[in-house]
Amino acid sequence: MQKSGFPAAALAGFLALYAGPSTAIEVENLDGFEEHFGRYAPGGDCATQPQVVVDREGFAFTGGPDLPKATRPEYAASYMGNFYEGVGHWFFPYRSEPRPYVLTLNADETPGKLALEVYEFDHQGGPKLPEKYRPYVAASPYLKCR
Repeated sequence: MQKSGFPAAALAGFLALYAGPSTAIEVENLDGFEEHFGRYAPGGDCATQPQVVVDREGFAFTGGPDLPKATRPEYAASYMGNFYEGVGHWFFPYRSEPRPYVLTLNADETPGKLALEVYEFDHQGGPKLPEKYRPYVAASPYLKCR
């Protein structure tokens, strides 16, 4: 008995409709994300560096190589797909250059945890992440300072 390909084709069409690429939108500030405002450090120990500061204006990276404050980040609201219902929020801090990393608030579904993960670099055969970003990625994940 030969099986019909219709159910598989219907499922593929449905998935294609709802599983499109994630997009990010530029935001002028972080209004609406006030619960995340604060200073984040490795292990939540503010005596350690580097650190990430989250405030209304954006993201500041301190205690490592000098990086400009990310004042117009891109919010990747659909980064985990259309049906994601968790507490994480994803941002691309720098939109005007290749995206060095994705910044996650409430990383691993943990409130107060911030993670930086390499995004457009360090893939096999691809460009290496510029040195100025490496200390921030290496110190990740960060916790809100105690």
